[in-house]
Amino acid sequence: MKRRCWHTLLVVRNPETEGNRETFSADGLRVVDHPRLGRHVISDRPIEAREVVAVWRGYEITEAVAASLERSERDQLLQVGIGRFLANDDDLCAVDFINHSCEPNCGFLDATTLVAMRRIEAGESITFDYAMSDSNSFISFDCACGSTSCRGRLERDDWQRPELQKQYSGWFAPHIALLIREHSNLDGD
Repeated sequence: MKRRCWHTLLVVRNPETEGNRETFSADGLRVVDHPRLGRHVISDRPIEAREVVAVWRGYEITEAVAASLERSERDQLLQVGIGRFLANDDDLCAVDFINHSCEPNCGFLDATTLVAMRRIEAGESITFDYAMSDSNSFISFDCACGSTSCRGRLERDDWQRPELQKQYSGWFAPHIALLIREHSNLDGD
């Protein structure tokens, strides 16, 4: 599947992502189909805690541009800041199919780097909770992760849930961690 090229006049460039434009995928990841989960990523080998699983690369687009895309294209974006998303015109690769789970095994080291939160066994799905990186207007959807702690639905403000803030402390993307700090400061006034 080839990604659509976006209007370059509306692209917001980020010097930090300009150098290496190629997305990194850890060795041993592959995309599989599942009747309930659809396409998702599993690992064919054990992945150690804190090992880098993915580093997404590309260029930034605004939330307005992202919102104008077809749903299938928005599903491939990674939110990397407030109102900012990472886009890429390359062919999709394994890490572009990493799904949400309410019991994830990966979290963020920075805005574009996903690492294992714990040891991941061979054959296990690679997942992260989209609340770790998403606060955008189009994130709402019914969850089908099937975990025992499934929330049933994802919303743009799930990062505000105290139980998730506690569970994922240290694993949120920087822009969500900042929102949490700002939100906490407002609550403390």
